Amino acid sequence: MKNFNKFTAKFTRLLQNLLVVAIGLLGIILIILLFRDLIPLCQSLFSTKIEESNSEIMSEIIVFFLFFEFTAMIISALRHHGHTSINFLLGLGVTALIRSLITSHSNIWSTLATSASILVLVIAMIIFNKNLRNM
Repeated sequence: MKNFNKFTAKFTRLLQNLLVVAIGLLGIILIILLFRDLIPLCQSLFSTKIEESNSEIMSEIIVFFLFFEFTAMIISALRHHGHTSINFLLGLGVTALIRSLITSHSNIWSTLATSASILVLVIAMIIFNKNLRNM
């Protein structure tokens, strides 16, 4: 039984190390994509068509920040050996919902639902942080 427990402990460490390597590789790929997406964004700044250019720039900025957020999440996971904190994930959710609210606010009910979702996540963050301090 001791041999089996040693084997499972070694196998678990191997899997965790492989996970960290895979997350690191994913981070490298996302950084490459982040910089690759930066080039069209800079080119859009010098476009002569203002109306098309503004919508293209907003679209490119949104994609850029998506890559940025995923990269930040991977960095957080690597710092904590493959784990991310709930507080960090709630913050990412709030950020994503605010970005969604900024870009698409034509439908009043959708805007209201997104705003309510942001409020719920912020309240959850406050409750989580308050209970974390009491522990």
